[in-house]
Amino acid sequence: MKRLILVFLIISLFSCTENRKVEFNILNLIPDNSELVVITPNPEVFLDELNSNDLLGKSQFPLKTRITKELGFLRFLNLKNEAGLSISNLSSQDLSYTLITKRDSSLIPFDSIKNKAVETFNKGNVEFKRISIEDSKFFLYEKGNTSFITNSKQRVLDYDSGEKLLNSASFKRAFDASDPNKTSVFLQHSKLPEDLSSFFNDLKFSVFKNFAGWSSVDLDLTRSEIKINGISLKNNEGNFLSIFTDNDPRQSEIGKICPSDFVSYYSLGFSSFQNLHTNLKKIRKDSLSKSYPEILDHSREIATIALKDGNAVVLNVNEIEAAKEALAGLGEEIESFRGSSIVEMSEALRFAEIFKNIMTLENFQYYTIEDNFVIFSNSVEVLKNFITSYQNTDTLINKQYFTDLMSSLSSESSMLFVINSREFSKSRENQSVDLKFNKNSLAAFQVINEDNFAHLHGILSNSEKAAQSNGAEQISSFKIDSAVSTNPYFFRNHRTDQLDIAVQDENNDLYLISNKGNIFWKRNLDSQITSPIYQVDLFKNGNLQLAFSTGYNMEVLDRNGNKVKGYPIKFNQALTQPLSVFDYDNNRNYRFVLTQNKRVYMVGPKGKAITGFDFEQAGSDVVKAPKHIRLGNKDYILIAEESGKLNILSRQGKIRVPVKENLEFSENEWYGYQNSFVSTNPQQNLVKISQNGNVSSSDLGLAENNRIVASKNDLVYLNENELSINSKIVNLDFGLYTDPQLFTFRNRSLIAITDTQTQKVYVFNDKAELLEGFPVYGTSQVDIANADLDSKLELIVKGEENEILMYEF
Repeated sequence: MKRLILVFLIISLFSCTENRKVEFNILNLIPDNSELVVITPNPEVFLDELNSNDLLGKSQFPLKTRITKELGFLRFLNLKNEAGLSISNLSSQDLSYTLITKRDSSLIPFDSIKNKAVETFNKGNVEFKRISIEDSKFFLYEKGNTSFITNSKQRVLDYDSGEKLLNSASFKRAFDASDPNKTSVFLQHSKLPEDLSSFFNDLKFSVFKNFAGWSSVDLDLTRSEIKINGISLKNNEGNFLSIFTDNDPRQSEIGKICPSDFVSYYSLGFSSFQNLHTNLKKIRKDSLSKSYPEILDHSREIATIALKDGNAVVLNVNEIEAAKEALAGLGEEIESFRGSSIVEMSEALRFAEIFKNIMTLENFQYYTIEDNFVIFSNSVEVLKNFITSYQNTDTLINKQYFTDLMSSLSSESSMLFVINSREFSKSRENQSVDLKFNKNSLAAFQVINEDNFAHLHGILSNSEKAAQSNGAEQISSFKIDSAVSTNPYFFRNHRTDQLDIAVQDENNDLYLISNKGNIFWKRNLDSQITSPIYQVDLFKNGNLQLAFSTGYNMEVLDRNGNKVKGYPIKFNQALTQPLSVFDYDNNRNYRFVLTQNKRVYMVGPKGKAITGFDFEQAGSDVVKAPKHIRLGNKDYILIAEESGKLNILSRQGKIRVPVKENLEFSENEWYGYQNSFVSTNPQQNLVKISQNGNVSSSDLGLAENNRIVASKNDLVYLNENELSINSKIVNLDFGLYTDPQLFTFRNRSLIAITDTQTQKVYVFNDKAELLEGFPVYGTSQVDIANADLDSKLELIVKGEENEILMYEF
């Protein structure tokens, strides 16, 4: 990665002035062995931009140290005019440089420099000076209106005789294409050192030295960004850019499928693979087969993507059904992961041979398909990473820092390189390098082909804003022995002050699992859990227990999975409603409420019946679990009967709010909202009951299968594919949705809902705004809490059949 910023470091020692003038023409003074040339019209301003750039200012590595030592004396000079710097022997310890600027008597302010020495030399008719400033030594030669500063005595003699100067029509074209008002960098590809080419080798592009003759780019620097814009000119040998003849650039879509934790990717866009293949045969010196896999004819983009755990190749295809047909019979499915098939190929496609030199590829063994992308890899785990990231919307296109970066480039590309700067630098640097890349720092380089040249655009972004991105991210996945049968619940671990996870499988085994995926225990129960799993502290000592109901029992287990004394409470007949747990004053004086048809049982922490609760039997079967609602400072217990009677009781079980009319109950529960009780009726109306017992209804245009959830200040309902959050409507895709869930954290409300058909979990805030990073993959309702010691929230949800997933956001 240090080579990426090399050109900027070399220039970091300049200083001010006007546009290029005819009487001082740097173009005619460039040494012929130049590997890299930098020309700046205003060195002082540019130096300030370099110094204020966070990445360049804070990063340390040997090359920066060496260049700073070689050219450090420039900070003492008065570089008031346009200046050019030529560098050769870039990879050698004997770096050669020449600075060219307009002659000025104040160029070296000797009076203000303490440690200095000047010697005058004459060789033939040539007079020049050797100057020492601090630890630096260089030669100063002045001729006409030009000053030359160099570390090569031979260069002085060559300038005097007018020899060994760059005389290249290609360089002149690059020079003329540069912006005279900006700092410009010129690269001669064939003379660049191998270690600079190796940077592109690591990006799977091995022909950087033969890519073009000269390239020129203009620079723009801000505190957190480095931008380049310029051109590359075709060379006479190899003519690499000819591969794009009769091929239009294409909009790259790889960001839609590339996982956000990638290392780098390189994509090639084309309007016709057949034309690309024809052009490749023309410039390749080895034989290239006339045939190629049919699927390439259905493609518009190919990309090689490097992840931390392996590599992949992605084909972006025009018609996915045509692509599937082209792949038919080439392999067999070996696994289905989250609904996506992973296929092992009977014979690998010849990508390595076909794209030799233009793109370094492997011949891959497996593939999977997501949307219009076919993903190949030699690792099943890499393919699962792609599937997971795509389904979790944890791909680059869903990251603001990526879309911000790409907005600086053109919409269509012939070639596009994108780099995760921090991870890429880790993969290729040694311990002596300290590059200060922020999290999510990205670099992108784009090539857009024209007839005889290519446009170049690039950006390196090191934004702190991107580093603070807090979208949803899957942080763990773990499996239990059999299929998950209940929603997973968080359960506080009083020993660690973090949250564990309780879940039951289809064999009636209940598990308690750490938030790292370690199974503490599993216990077999008599039947499936029918209620939420409640967290209680029966002994008021901070040691927590799990309370829940099964078909015939009410169970309480301690955190070791042992039965608490007094439990289970067993019934001869089935419980007809789930367990309810009341804690009126949040003082851990729990009331456990159980229902059998008409009968309502209330027991205390020791499993004994509560005396003083007078409501023991309803007039007809109870159709919903009894509900405790607190409005203001008053407690209410709601018990709905099959007859349509709604009992609104006091703590003692006496009628507290008389509801004079019978109601028709829907499947929705009752909630406390804005000092009233709310639910819906089968006529799809919102029903509201005041604390005086007055009943009113309003037509919200609800469909038959509507679902509502409410809290003190929030009302949420799902009406087919419309999700209403406090009267703000979100139009969801048509699907099969779970009941919406409402979570409150201090003054923050979050609404979660899962589409079990597309297996997507959505989380919105109370303003109906989808949180960053959502939807994510999931197949059940969720639980949300702060499960660890940081400030972020965690979400748990069922994944595959026997899988629990945890996300952080």
